[in-house]
Amino acid sequence: MARLKAATLTMALLVGLSGCFGEEEKPVPKMDFINIRNDSSTEVSVRVKLWTKEALPIQAGDTGRIEFKAGARTVQVDARSRKQWDDCWVTMQIGETLVVSDATERIGCSVE
Repeated sequence: MARLKAATLTMALLVGLSGCFGEEEKPVPKMDFINIRNDSSTEVSVRVKLWTKEALPIQAGDTGRIEFKAGARTVQVDARSRKQWDDCWVTMQIGETLVVSDATERIGCSVE
């Protein structure tokens, strides 16, 4: 009888301790991103609507990347020029490239 109690107690102890060592680490949230290429003749400020508060300035002829945590695969991106304060926006998928270029009297946005 004493052996049965000792065996039961040992099994309960082993089962209890095995739960402590089997914990998995929580996954780190992945960062979503969009790439930006500024083919226009002016500096532009780019931000992802609803996901980022700060705008990223991109010089003429330069490229950049915005990383953020998004809860969706599609985002709206807003680009504003510094020269005339005109803007354009586009809806794009995570991981795509926003191309800002000169358009008729304004800047234009397209996705690659």
